[in-house]
Amino acid sequence: MEKSKIKAFTPFIVFALLVVFLVIGLHHSKPQVPKFAQHIGDTAPVTDLPILNGNGARFTTASWHGRPYMINFFASWCGDCKAEHEELMTLAASHLPMIGITFKDKADNVTSYLGRVGDPFIAVAQDDNGRAGIDWGLTGVPETFVVDAQGIIRWHHIGALTDDIARDELMPLWESLTQQ
Repeated sequence: MEKSKIKAFTPFIVFALLVVFLVIGLHHSKPQVPKFAQHIGDTAPVTDLPILNGNGARFTTASWHGRPYMINFFASWCGDCKAEHEELMTLAASHLPMIGITFKDKADNVTSYLGRVGDPFIAVAQDDNGRAGIDWGLTGVPETFVVDAQGIIRWHHIGALTDDIARDELMPLWESLTQQ
């Protein structure tokens, strides 16, 4: 083959080789779990965050050791968080201890939002930079976790809580954790 024909086909050959390597790489690669993702059965990550309007008070997972609790990551700008809010108020009325963690939200916005719709949380911690969300393996907001008295994650729900989810999944687990 003459050199000009080889030069003409070189880009096509290089492209074909890249496609072959890409297909082989995708076929042999395994999905990677994010380094900080938490799963049911894992110890809850060490979390230490300032409490919203708490005058220096902090929420720490260590301070809850010995009793079960629920963590709900939310934001005032989140539509699904607004959709689940009524269910959170119902859960609060049943005395389920919920810690709210604001995810990348401004304190003034959260204070205003909870002032308008009601505050179901016994404490609201601020995750301004999203680091706690990363540690917990958050994929977005809202997300809810239940942690048992030994600090083990026992339940994780991605998305808005509904009455059905609370009734069929969350409350039976909560009752079993509090009867131990």
